[in-house]
Amino acid sequence: MTMNPSTRRVNQRHDVQLPVELVSGNTSRPAVIQNMSVGGLYFHCDYPVERQELFALIFSIPTLDVPIRVEVVVRWTEKVGEGTNGVGVQFLGLKAREVWAITKFFTSISSTL
Repeated sequence: MTMNPSTRRVNQRHDVQLPVELVSGNTSRPAVIQNMSVGGLYFHCDYPVERQELFALIFSIPTLDVPIRVEVVVRWTEKVGEGTNGVGVQFLGLKAREVWAITKFFTSISSTL
């Protein structure tokens, strides 16, 4: 039996809708972030992604003046609809400045709710 990923999380997830680029080799493909934490994120895409796959993600948040590029590993995947996949990834080495900016971003979106 596999545990639901939400029961294994260490960091609180925040619902967001942000564009993200998945970069693997010379290929870049779009996706949409559904939720994220300082430890990883969950996105939807219309192409297959495998568990344990490694690639980079590039995305922007309002609290940082440059895009974040971070290496990730796929921890889990699911089908969420016809032709749509949900993918949960773990960050592999965010910089301190990026962690600070993500935390500040979460604070800003929490205060608007």
